[in-house]
Amino acid sequence: MRSKIYTGLIYLFLTFMMLFSAYPLLQVYLNSFRADVDVKLRPIGFPARIVLNNYPETWAIGGYARAYLNSLINCIIVIALVLVFVGLAAYALSKIEFKGRDFFVAYFFVAISLPGFLHIVPNYFVFGMLGLTDTRTGLIILYFAMQIPFNLLLLRTFLTGIPREIEEAAKIDGCNELNAFMRITVPVAKPIFMMVALLVFVSIWNEYLWAQTFIMTESLKPVATRFVKFVGEFSSNMARIYTASAITITPIIVLYLAFNRRFIEGMTSGSVKG
Repeated sequence: MRSKIYTGLIYLFLTFMMLFSAYPLLQVYLNSFRADVDVKLRPIGFPARIVLNNYPETWAIGGYARAYLNSLINCIIVIALVLVFVGLAAYALSKIEFKGRDFFVAYFFVAISLPGFLHIVPNYFVFGMLGLTDTRTGLIILYFAMQIPFNLLLLRTFLTGIPREIEEAAKIDGCNELNAFMRITVPVAKPIFMMVALLVFVSIWNEYLWAQTFIMTESLKPVATRFVKFVGEFSSNMARIYTASAITITPIIVLYLAFNRRFIEGMTSGSVKG
């Protein structure tokens, strides 16, 4: 009897925490269908009447069609670069013995601890000399470099838990190091690679500081910069601000709902392997 009461209290607490966490997000979507006057009079509540014009007007004013395309291009390219190059680097640091391996691991641990804005000025100076400011190529290079330390160490932790004997058996059958990685390691580590791809997507989609600093051309700016710019220009219309928020965060929510099982699988398998 006591165990049932205890279990019921746990579920009750978890339900409360879920509703407490989800309510602000739900209110954003509710306010995106309200009139501006209604939002200002009652910021919290249900729509007195449904206003559907908020979305097409906000989409057009914010230029989200081009911003969505820019963010998708950035995300796809950086995810591909991270999975290929960071995956190979993590395999090397976890499976191959070479001089200086411990130094590289320590180096990336230090890189994680350094805040990004600490080197934004020297990076801007160097990129300006190279002609990479206000270009998609320069922004992608920055994003790729930002994603290396954490994801490299995350992949390395998982790959370290895969027995080396599996790759050695593949080599006996005629595989070289690269073939062993592609045919043996990658299928086993598929959940963690999927998790890395999701983390990179969310990180780049939400990134504002570097894009706003290095990109001046409006046609190259991603979603996060359009949202903040929209808030600054139309701060008097609260309904459109909430609508802009909904437009910005909806892809992240859809992505998580579609791949939440893979994300959790990657987290749990990573913790077991580590």
